[in-house]
Amino acid sequence: MAHTHTVRSSRVRLDASVAVWVPVALAGGVTLIAAIASLARESLSWHDSVGIALLVAAATLAEAFPVPIEGVAVGSTSLATIFLVAGATIYGWAAAAVAGFLTMALVELGRRRPFSRVAFNCGVYVLASGAAGAVADRFQDGTLLGLALGAIAAAIAFYVVNVPLLAAVVTRSRGVAFAPSLFSYVQLTFVPLAVMASLAVILVVLWDRSPFVAVVLVGPLLATALYQRWIHGALNRLREFDRLKDEFIAIVSHELRTPLTSVYGAAMTLEKQQLDESRQHELLEIISTEAARLSHLLDDILWVNRLDSGRARPHITPVEPLALTEEVVDAARTHLPDGLSVEVLHDSPLPQVAADADRLRQVLVNLVENAVKYSRAGRIQVRLGSHYGTVRFSVRDEGPGIPLSQQERIFEKFYRLDPNMTRGVGGTGLGLYICRELVDAMNGDIWVESAPGAGSTFSFELPVARAS
Repeated sequence: MAHTHTVRSSRVRLDASVAVWVPVALAGGVTLIAAIASLARESLSWHDSVGIALLVAAATLAEAFPVPIEGVAVGSTSLATIFLVAGATIYGWAAAAVAGFLTMALVELGRRRPFSRVAFNCGVYVLASGAAGAVADRFQDGTLLGLALGAIAAAIAFYVVNVPLLAAVVTRSRGVAFAPSLFSYVQLTFVPLAVMASLAVILVVLWDRSPFVAVVLVGPLLATALYQRWIHGALNRLREFDRLKDEFIAIVSHELRTPLTSVYGAAMTLEKQQLDESRQHELLEIISTEAARLSHLLDDILWVNRLDSGRARPHITPVEPLALTEEVVDAARTHLPDGLSVEVLHDSPLPQVAADADRLRQVLVNLVENAVKYSRAGRIQVRLGSHYGTVRFSVRDEGPGIPLSQQERIFEKFYRLDPNMTRGVGGTGLGLYICRELVDAMNGDIWVESAPGAGSTFSFELPVARAS
């Protein structure tokens, strides 16, 4: 009953469980053939045919768009079983088996699943739906109580077939014990079972009175599903904010501790010891450098706050890109480590760019300083060129490079390539996030091209300023 997409994750390899999925698929196929033959003998009326078709359509939509139930540790839950159980109770086992097959086949084929997975899941739904219909038939006595008890029994029967088969294929493919896993799945899926069994009873009772009246259940179900999705999404965003808050506190406290310790140590040494002029100059240099580092850290934090609150709107004007870039590079050259150089390469002539001069300078400073931080020696190239109505700025270094799997994430807030600082490179993980947000605000694009051991090239493009 509590059929979930967590259970059917891609980690479960059905091809490794031939001993489970093949028998299930074969049993489902035999049951499906028997169900089709039974329906052919019964000669369904058009009224019943339309009713079954409506339930199949509803079950297919519910299977294709599972609902996350907040507070239930079972992932996204398919509500398709509500309609399959209702169909089993109202139209019998044969109609339910065919409906179960059509529901799963349409969804799985639409998702282009492997054959083994399609065969197994279709077999499970055929067997579970057929069992639900067979059990429900035993309670049909023409009374409302019998109808409700039949729906409850059908829901339980669907669950008893569905969950053990899913547990069997999962445990077989992962090589774990069946009994403990089945017990865990039962614990996880008991609440969805109760919820969907109750809804199935309501649907069956309404459908018995009039299929048209039963349509009114669609509204509450749709509202419930949308509300659950909204609640789940909102809580996930709150959890993400909470995670970012914890990460922010951890990173900032670490980044603050290092410069504060250096400043404090240098100040205490200057205060309590008699030092020669050279040593005093070294300690004052430490205080100056670490104070600048603290200032830069606080500036990053303030900028992130401005960007997130929408208060960092750029003032776009025509800007000379080459002159501004050379100012940034000249400033960077004053504190380059030995063995590292920075050069500017550019097309000639370059058009003016539509940008906020201060924000453009900030982006270039961040990218150049980032290249300096990750380069022990070699050459950093800052290249400017005109590309189809835009001006492209590129900063290329000869550093360690960035793995392909991390290239999209490096522009995320607080993301760092070396969080444990095994390379001795610190940082808050805010610089590239600020660059991305500022470039976006100036109607530009930013990206990175890199490979491990081959350096990195950070590029961004801004539109050319229109002639006045």
